[in-house]
Amino acid sequence: MNPSVQLYSVYYKPFPIYPKAAYVTCIQAGKGTAKIKMDIPGDDTGDNISSMNDLYSELTAAYWIIKNAARNTDAFGLCHYRRYLIQTRHKLLFKKRSKFPFRTKQEQLDKLLTPALYKAYQQLLSTHDVIVQRPTWARKEKGIINNIRDAYTADHIKEDYDITMQVVSEKYPEYISSIEQLDQQVKMFYNNVMIARWQVWDGYLSWLFDILFEVQKRIELPKQGYQTRVFGFLAERLHNLYVLHNKLNAAYLTLGLFEDQL
Repeated sequence: MNPSVQLYSVYYKPFPIYPKAAYVTCIQAGKGTAKIKMDIPGDDTGDNISSMNDLYSELTAAYWIIKNAARNTDAFGLCHYRRYLIQTRHKLLFKKRSKFPFRTKQEQLDKLLTPALYKAYQQLLSTHDVIVQRPTWARKEKGIINNIRDAYTADHIKEDYDITMQVVSEKYPEYISSIEQLDQQVKMFYNNVMIARWQVWDGYLSWLFDILFEVQKRIELPKQGYQTRVFGFLAERLHNLYVLHNKLNAAYLTLGLFEDQL
């Protein structure tokens, strides 16, 4: 029997389009301290870290879901208000795409989040552990391809990555060889987007927050700007590490991206 699935679409601000599909629930991340309270459920009730949304991004919603949400489906998925895992799109010569852009229109979102897509999720989860974005370059610029470690160093704060992997090595020494392997990979999946059964999420998020809460004690926290979302960025790499180390059988889909507000 195919597993039942509930998606959570994470918002942090109003956006012109909202999913209408019954299998998608909208949730406002950081609602506890948000200037604009949206008329959708928030991550600020029960056991929560809503007030840390500036640092943790969509992970405050993930934390709330795993601690508080009703477990009335076999699996759940985390996606974003403008990013959804959709059925595979192709480039020329039938090459599968990692992401595909769309104009921000309600009718376009409705065409994507269909019963057929839900059935595809179910079928994939019946044979795979997780569904994630098809891996793309960690960083490719002017023909130069960086591995995951160097890509993080180029775009973020090197010491944060080093400290994070040190924490993983201390708390989970069995991951050391997997860290070395991850560092050298040149492709990864992004955005902390995943669909999986609850027990997979339980194991992953317990491990993830155990690491990130310790890292939070050791690094200098950015006060403003792009780097403020440090734990969201680090979690993307840890997400890849967890799937790699635990040999999770991953199914890959295209990430549909609504990248404008026309």
